[in-house]
Formats: sequence, structure tokens, C-alpha cells
Amino acid sequence: MTITAESPRHHIDVTVFASPLVRVGRWRCPAENPIFADSGPISEALFAFPREGVWIQHEGGEPFVADANTVTYYNEGQTYTRHKLGKWGDQCEWFAVSPDAIAETLSAHEPAAIDRPAAPFRFTHGPSDPASYLRQRLVFEHVLREHDADRLFVEEAVLSVLGDVTRLAYERQDAKPRPRIRQRGDVDLVEAARDVIARNFKDNLSLADIARQVESSVFHLARIFKARTGFTLHAYRNQLRLRAALERLAAPDVDLIDIALDLGFSSHSHFTETFRRSFGKTPSAVRESL
Repeated sequence: MTITAESPRHHIDVTVFASPLVRVGRWRCPAENPIFADSGPISEALFAFPREGVWIQHEGGEPFVADANTVTYYNEGQTYTRHKLGKWGDQCEWFAVSPDAIAETLSAHEPAAIDRPAAPFRFTHGPSDPASYLRQRLVFEHVLREHDADRLFVEEAVLSVLGDVTRLAYERQDAKPRPRIRQRGDVDLVEAARDVIARNFKDNLSLADIARQVESSVFHLARIFKARTGFTLHAYRNQLRLRAALERLAAPDVDLIDIALDLGFSSHSHFTETFRRSFGKTPSAVRESL
């Protein structure tokens, strides 16, 4: 199905798997579509893995960059707005889980969550580790390609991913900033840097290139980016490249060397080794899984 600026909502938001416990869907919304900026309140609690970078702002919250290194979280009834970052618009996979199951999962990290199944998430976004990103992609490809998806596999995998990424979200939220860090201005600086990297992750950017665009010194940018994201700028950029590679591995007719060079890696061996260190498998092995 080709999604265009004129596509109706039911083509943009498609459920590909549903059970009483878990629903899995895909969201493909061009920036020119009328519902891109404001698609209305969320109908159920869910978490999403972006593919295309986009700015998101929950009502009453601060705007943030939602890219492939990020998991976004929504409670039922959540209103939010989008702003264009990439060329295409907003693409993601979303996973809705029953409220009681979400609350119980979160209670492992926050006991009080068990008492608020109607609004379990107290954060808007968090980190997406490589293992969780790969697992959710494998789940999505399974339900997309299989006529009779394995319910036990899907439900167990989605709950496992939810537990892992929310643990990271709690760890990031509870991490105390260093006393010398200027809280508000540095949040804006890091989001601006993430914007630059998300739009240019294929390019051979220098630290000075990014610092100049966000109007920061190279030292301060490198220090504050690592403190707030847990990544160096180089590692963050490489993760975006690797996650973009996953999208292309599902096409068997695309050569691995072409993927590597197009995404900015210097060689096939550099791509393969970086991919293996991140995901624990070679690109060829993941291609077979997909």
C-alpha cells in the first residue's frame, strides 16, 4: 500500500496483529497529510519505536526528538503534536498492551504503578537499546508476513520488550544530573544536536559541524550529550545508521555493500563488525531472521 498526503487515516494507522493482551500496528503519516501535526488523542496506552525522525510534544510537556534511538510512550487519551524533522514525515511501529499488564510490568521498577492502570506511563520517551529495537522489528516482521502469527511468541516478546525499555526509561529519568549542568538550556541543546544528527546521520559529520549548528562549544556539547543520552555523538549516529540498515535487510535483492556505503560506513567489513557488536548477529544472520 502506497501512503500519500491524501491517504485516509485507516491507511496510515494499520493494526497488523490483535489479541486480548497485545495489539501491534504501523503508523505511516506523510508530513503533508492533514493529521500529521495533530492526530487526536491516543485511544489506548501504547509504546512506539520510530523509524523516521520527528519532533513530538505531549500536551503540557517539552518537545523532544523521536528517532530510531528512542521509544515514545502514550497513556490513553494523551494529546500531542508533531513537527517535521525528516523529509517524509512520521513512521513507527506501535505496541498496545492491556492496562493491567502494563501496570504490572512497570511495578517491577515503580511499585506505585500497579495502582494507576488508567495512566501507567509517567514519562513521554526513553532510550531504545539495540537488543530491544531488533526484537520489536523481528516481532513486527513476523506478524506482518505470517498469515497465522504465533500468539504466544508475539505476546511474550512484546511484554519482554516493554519490561526492558521501561527499565531504561526509569533509569534515565532517575539519573541525577551533575551539579554543574544547566538543566533547561542543556536539554534544549541535546535535543537540537539530536535533530542535526537525525537529519544527517548518513553524512561524515565532524563534532565541530554539529557544535556550530547548535551554537555550542565542542567540549560542552560532547560532555552534555554523553551525560544526558548515555551515548557519545559518534555512537548515537552509528546507532541511527544501524537501525536504518535493518529496514533494508528485509529486501533480499539489496547488496550488503550497497547498504553499508549508502549509510556512511567506510567498507563492508566496517559495517558488518559494527552491526555485530551492536546486535550480536551479523547482517546476513539478521537478514535470514527477517
